[in-house]
Amino acid sequence: MQTRTIEKALLAAAALLAAGASQAQSSVTLYGLIDLAVDNYKAGSAAGGTNVWKLNDGVVNGLNGSRWGVRVGEDLGGGLRANAVLEGGLSADTGALGQGGLAFGRQAYVGLSSASFGEVRLGRQYILEDSTMGLSNPFGNAAVNNQGTGVTNLGKALPFWLNAPRANNVIQYQTPSMGGFYAAAQLAPGEATADRFHGTKFGFSSGPLNAAVSYEWNKSRTTGDNTNKSLTIGANYNFGVLKVLGGIQRNDDLTTTAGNGAFTGSNLSVTSGKGTFTVAKIDGYTVGVEIPVGALTLGINYSGVKYESAAGQDVTLGKAAFAGRYGLSKSTFLYAGFSVSTGDLKEYITENRVVQAGLRMAW
Repeated sequence: MQTRTIEKALLAAAALLAAGASQAQSSVTLYGLIDLAVDNYKAGSAAGGTNVWKLNDGVVNGLNGSRWGVRVGEDLGGGLRANAVLEGGLSADTGALGQGGLAFGRQAYVGLSSASFGEVRLGRQYILEDSTMGLSNPFGNAAVNNQGTGVTNLGKALPFWLNAPRANNVIQYQTPSMGGFYAAAQLAPGEATADRFHGTKFGFSSGPLNAAVSYEWNKSRTTGDNTNKSLTIGANYNFGVLKVLGGIQRNDDLTTTAGNGAFTGSNLSVTSGKGTFTVAKIDGYTVGVEIPVGALTLGINYSGVKYESAAGQDVTLGKAAFAGRYGLSKSTFLYAGFSVSTGDLKEYITENRVVQAGLRMAW
């Protein structure tokens, strides 16, 4: 009887030790970020020429959109790891939920990863174009340098470079790095309420060179046609004293009804001194430099697009931008920037000239 009691005690202790070991192999991280900036917008003469001051969340030309989230990881043994992220966006200027009021509008996914076999993720995620575009501009899709920030054309939202930047119901696989080379693919089925979304990406990252190309498209749920075809190339090379960045984007067969993917906006109508037409194609380019000076990093770039109709009508829009980011610590930054527009549409947009200054803190 005593032997059985000892055996039971030992088994209970072993179970407790196993549970403790399992807990030690798991991690839960709660994190957050607040970014707010004071922005001044000068509208073009044809857009009223008004001068407006705003306090904006960082999601509008800031370093980062404000957010909070939970990141979970668990070591399953044999090199396999489970991970999950729930991340909600918020507008810090008003306290409202971001991304249309979604509880976890920035990211919500679960996945399995292995250093040998790569990673699979399921859920709401960033589309592959977003990270490709991030290689092409200073600060990685941030501040006034971000060519993924749209403009307002006589009261109508108009995309500059296409950048959703997320999609729902995404199944993603990314390979491990193979000598610096890697690849990724995404599929979102649409579920009969949105067009099916597809994305692919091929990249290289080693030493001072980072480069990637992504291609994304929708398959219409009504016609079966491929639409919203978007090719993005981004690259940068770090010389130490400065980083040179650049990229191009080609978008064709654009529609407003996809409901998911690279373009999910509701407007492709553009108005200028040349008249009004519906955009079917957008071609863009960008070139810039990022210069570190101690705790200060400067970013300068120029981005441009050409909007074109199916009938061949076209107008241009460009943006020259200069910004600086100063690190008060590893997680707290002051930043400021200035941008001015060029091209056919410059007098027809609300953001002809933008001046900003902001503060970002993460934990």
